Amino acid sequence: MIIYQSGLITLDYDPATDILYIEWPDVQDFLVLEIRQALSILVDHIKSYDIKKLLIDSSRASLEIPGDEYKEVLMEFGKNLMNTRLEKLARISTPNAMRENKVTEAQQDVHFTISLRTFTEKKEAISWLKGKVAEEA
Repeated sequence: MIIYQSGLITLDYDPATDILYIEWPDVQDFLVLEIRQALSILVDHIKSYDIKKLLIDSSRASLEIPGDEYKEVLMEFGKNLMNTRLEKLARISTPNAMRENKVTEAQQDVHFTISLRTFTEKKEAISWLKGKVAEEA
C-alpha cells in the first residue's frame, strides 16, 4: 500500500511483511535540500508506522551531487535512521562505484548499528529482510 507519494519518492509499505519499499529515482533534477527533505519524510514514516524493515532500490538512481556532499547526506540519513526502531535495511546497489564507496564510508563514519546488507537483486534483498537468507556474521 502506498503510504506516501511525491514527485521524488513513493513509499510502498507491506504490513504483512513489515517491509517499506522505496525506489530511489534519478535525482539529477532535484536539489540536495529536496533530497534531504525526502529522506526526512522517509524517516518520519518509519517512525509513524513503527517499521522494522526497509528496502531501498538504488539500482536506477543517478545523482548529480558531489561525492562529499552525498556522503554528508548519507551520514545524516544514517543517524536519523538509528533514532527509529528499524532493524534491517537492504539496499539494491547503484552501478556507480564512487557512490557505493560513499555509502560504505558513511556507514562506517556514523557507526551504523542497523543490520545492513547490499544486494544486486530485489528478490535476494526481500528474502533477507524476511529472514529467509542466512545472516552474515
